[in-house]
Amino acid sequence: VWSESPLAMRGALSALTVETPFGKRSSFSFGLPMDEDGDVDRSPARWRQIGTEFRPARFVEGEAELLLDGQPWGVARYWLFRQPGARGGRIENLIAGLLRGEPIRLRPDDDVLGAVQLVLYSADGQALSSPWDETPSAAAVLGASPGTQVETPLGRSLVFAVDTPESRRALFLPLLTPWLSLERVTTHALGSLAVLGLALLASFLMAARSESLRRALRQAFRSYSQRLLIVSTAFVMLPLLAVSILLVGFLGRRLEREQQADGRSALESAQRILGEYVLALETGFGIETTLDDEILSWLSRVVHHEVNLYFGSSVSATSKRALFTAGLLPKRIPGEIFSRLTLGDSVVASRINRAGGTRYLELYAPVRIPGVPLDAVGLYASMPLLAQEEEVEEELAALRRRAVLMTVGLSLLLAAIGSRIARRFTTPLMEVVEGTQRIAAGARSLGLAPAELELATLAEAIDRMAVKIDEGRQRLVREKDLLDRMIDNITSGVISLDREGCVVMANRAALGLFGVEVGQRLEPVLAAGGKRYASVLAFVEEAHSETAVRTVRMGSGEEEVEWSLVWVPLPGPGEPTALLVVEDVTEVLRAQRLEAWAEMARIIAHEIKNPLTPIRLSAEHMRQVRDSDPAHFEAVFERCTSNILEQVNELQQISSEFSAYSRLPKIDRQAGDLLQVVRKVVEAYASAPRDGVSVELRADLEELPGRFDGKLVGRALRNLVENALRAAGAGGSVTVGVERQGHEAQILVLDDGPGVNDHELSRMFEPYFSTHDSGTGLGLPIARRIAEEHGGRIEARNRAEGGLEVSFVLPLG
Repeated sequence: VWSESPLAMRGALSALTVETPFGKRSSFSFGLPMDEDGDVDRSPARWRQIGTEFRPARFVEGEAELLLDGQPWGVARYWLFRQPGARGGRIENLIAGLLRGEPIRLRPDDDVLGAVQLVLYSADGQALSSPWDETPSAAAVLGASPGTQVETPLGRSLVFAVDTPESRRALFLPLLTPWLSLERVTTHALGSLAVLGLALLASFLMAARSESLRRALRQAFRSYSQRLLIVSTAFVMLPLLAVSILLVGFLGRRLEREQQADGRSALESAQRILGEYVLALETGFGIETTLDDEILSWLSRVVHHEVNLYFGSSVSATSKRALFTAGLLPKRIPGEIFSRLTLGDSVVASRINRAGGTRYLELYAPVRIPGVPLDAVGLYASMPLLAQEEEVEEELAALRRRAVLMTVGLSLLLAAIGSRIARRFTTPLMEVVEGTQRIAAGARSLGLAPAELELATLAEAIDRMAVKIDEGRQRLVREKDLLDRMIDNITSGVISLDREGCVVMANRAALGLFGVEVGQRLEPVLAAGGKRYASVLAFVEEAHSETAVRTVRMGSGEEEVEWSLVWVPLPGPGEPTALLVVEDVTEVLRAQRLEAWAEMARIIAHEIKNPLTPIRLSAEHMRQVRDSDPAHFEAVFERCTSNILEQVNELQQISSEFSAYSRLPKIDRQAGDLLQVVRKVVEAYASAPRDGVSVELRADLEELPGRFDGKLVGRALRNLVENALRAAGAGGSVTVGVERQGHEAQILVLDDGPGVNDHELSRMFEPYFSTHDSGTGLGLPIARRIAEEHGGRIEARNRAEGGLEVSFVLPLG
């Protein structure tokens, strides 16, 4: 009942007695002296023992009926004495309301100022009641004006003195030192910061699901300065906390050891003083009447500890009766302690007791009287170290509080210093980053002049790089302008395309050829042109990641034109991804053809001239023999006519090969198996080998499907095999290989002949050029023309092991 009532307020002395319906009485006192009847002892001597003066104006007493489940159950009597500095005028109402079962709560102004100290002086200036051993003199205190500062064991204090005929008393209010003021302010601020931190933590946990918050946290922890600040603070905080915990623990254990040693020394002194005092008593005086509370109060002031005296096993006298009336100390010596003192002959026995939330040490020892056996005395002294333990707890709490404040203060100081260092580290870097962005926009320097040597060196290097970048940018701009002008003014149409097939750039020639504009997709524009652009559309659709070249004919009759198409892929990221070059080569090809026909006519005239000479000579010889020697005319006639017929056959062969070369039929592409065409040609030669020359096929494929003109491809292949057979000679070998390379087929014709020199190799595919006396020089040109008509190519090169290798490449599409 007492702990839940306003009686349990700081700075006030109180007592409570409950009388039950069964005739039993229970009493509890906190500081007030109580008599055996459960009432407050009002004698001045007892009040001086508790260090104060009985003032009826500050004394409150009363009684109230106790209720249990709404029914009268018992009577409670209460007493309360408000010490100087205590406030509150509603104590009576609070107590009465509580005893009636009403829920009562204290207001903040019902608390007291616990730091106020009261000193009572006698008429001659002696300190009757004082909390200190060395009390300021009455002359220096009682004559001082209110609020004067005086020195006390607690430091400088404000004194408020009252000197009346009834009493002489002084009230001391200690002044806070700057350190204590700072400690109190920071303690309250730390509490507020702790509450604010918990609120922020709760808000953080509630917002932890937010993606933006997680992104911000990841960004913060990716920052080098933030990580540096966190790690440096943690590296200092953890050792500081560990040192603080170890230091506080060490000081706590040391204070407890000192307290126990001091308590044992005080108990030994009390034992010796009590023994000598009892020994000095005259015969006939009773110990119980002589050793009273007043003597023990005096002894307590001498040894600076509370002292209790037990006669037998029950308490006889005490220096502070309130400890027993409050139930904090036992009125009988505990059994295990008494056994150790009497049976074990222990000098000092101790135990750990608990009062409220405080653990404290109790020391017990027998009172030894010189010359008297121990069992004949029956006196035992005890010394509870409750007040000392409270002092230790307060000192340890102050140490912990100061350690926490120092740790927090150093942490905040370190965080502030670290943050400043981090800013001094990151701010120039951010300025450098901003400067590089200006350089990227076209500036020639960072525009910074850092004071730090390292950053200044970095800025100079970046400025030099910026100058070179600007010079390179200007050079690229000039080259780009030049290239744009060149592309825009050339006669070929140039179109660049992106990944979607849209036009990124088109010069004037391309605009004239197709009418396409930047941003349009090229294939729909070509498809809209119908048959005119059908071959160009097919070429673009077939174009892939490799370079392709093709010449296409468009239109018919006099409007027929020929375009040269070149597809160039541009690998790598970014745009454009491909380049289409279109050139109208109609006039160029016509001029080349006329030049070729002129050259061919010259060659044919030369070739025809050679057989005509023997024919003319034979005819003239027959005429001469007929006129001069008719008898031999028959023999001459037969020989000359045979020669004339042989030369006519040669003219006929020249005429037929020229006709085949000049009138190559138009290709007719059809789906088929290219490997089967090659196999038929090879088998024809392999079944009837010429001059012992072996011909074999080498292919790892089962089939090679594609679209081609089988007759023309077979003719071209026979020409290549014929040329290889002549080059291999008797007993040689010819190998025909077939393989697939992406969207193309490659046919290799290899012989083991002597090969050709570099000059002849470069002219092999020219018309009427031959390295053999029996050749006409049109077989390889015919094969080359067939390859080009299919959109392919033909190449020749000497083999390292000897012989010639001819590569015949055809697209499969």
